[in-house]
Amino acid sequence: MSKFRTAAFGAVVFLGVAVSAGAQTPATTDSARGVKEGGPRRERVEGMRKKRMERGMRQPGMRGQGQRGRRMGGDHVMAQLNLTDAQKTQVRAIHEKYQPQKRTLREDGMTQMRSLRAARQAGDTSAAARQRFQQQREQFRTRSAAIRQQQQNEVRAILTAEQRAKVDAAREAQAKRMEERARQMQERAKQLRSR
Repeated sequence: MSKFRTAAFGAVVFLGVAVSAGAQTPATTDSARGVKEGGPRRERVEGMRKKRMERGMRQPGMRGQGQRGRRMGGDHVMAQLNLTDAQKTQVRAIHEKYQPQKRTLREDGMTQMRSLRAARQAGDTSAAARQRFQQQREQFRTRSAAIRQQQQNEVRAILTAEQRAKVDAAREAQAKRMEERARQMQERAKQLRSR
């Protein structure tokens, strides 16, 4: 019986050391995802990266930065539209045209958030300060929506009727998903409050 306990204890210690050592070994991002050198998954991943680069979605090394693919219902929708080369060039030009405006708007929004944070940290939580920041936030949203709508209208003008129908269907599906998500969040909040 004691030999069995000793053997069991030894096995547990061995596994613990092995797991601990494995957890401390840094894994490359590709190996952590199961992408093997030259394997089929590796080829698929590289192919997707190449396609994104061809469509101008992201620059290398810009993961999580810059544009997030929310153009006309998302880049995945644009990929399904089978745009001609001329249309792709026009869409790219339209997006580039609005980048300075978006950048300025983003910088203004960040400045507003910094000033709000500084006011809170300074203890300025008066009703007037809250109202001022609420008005600024609403102006930001209005300007952002106007720029986005102008850009979408210009892109929409170069699409065929069939392509516009696909974009509209994707937007409706997205709106339904957002409504469902909002409903689920409200239900979850009610459940948490009732506890």
